[in-house]
Amino acid sequence: MTPIIQRTTLRRAGWALIFLSSLIPISWAAEEGFKPIFNGNDLSGWDGDPRYWTVKDGAITGQTTDENPATHNTFLIWRQGEVDDFELRLSFRVVNGNSGIQYRSHEVEKWVVGGYQADIESGVQFMGCCYDEHGRGMLAERGQKTVIGADGQKQSETVGDKARLLSSIH
Repeated sequence: MTPIIQRTTLRRAGWALIFLSSLIPISWAAEEGFKPIFNGNDLSGWDGDPRYWTVKDGAITGQTTDENPATHNTFLIWRQGEVDDFELRLSFRVVNGNSGIQYRSHEVEKWVVGGYQADIESGVQFMGCCYDEHGRGMLAERGQKTVIGADGQKQSETVGDKARLLSSIH
């Protein structure tokens, strides 16, 4: 797994959790009103298992190998503050696997989080889905809108064509 973040920006001061297993976001120039959350040099402000997370060529890199496999999901956590309402922007390229971006999440144990994940993968099944890590599981597939009722039950409806939406991502 080889995720890389070139430049990630966040509107307003903020908090975000990122889990990456095979994701390569590409450079995104900071826009007015956005704050870069990666300095391009080191993992200052980020916290993750050093067996998997480094900075190479100005990018955050997560890598597992046959000799150094991950036995469970492991997360790189941004620890530079907290946000209320935020907009996270990044560009990515997926390389072999399933990954995602955690947001509005909480730490379950060291480098393990629970909460919402924008699913990102190199295949066609999970790209663009919303997954609740350590929670309800799949909340919405690509092309669905899901509402969680006061009773905790989810109601999903189709709002877009899965294949057409995937073609705009790949």
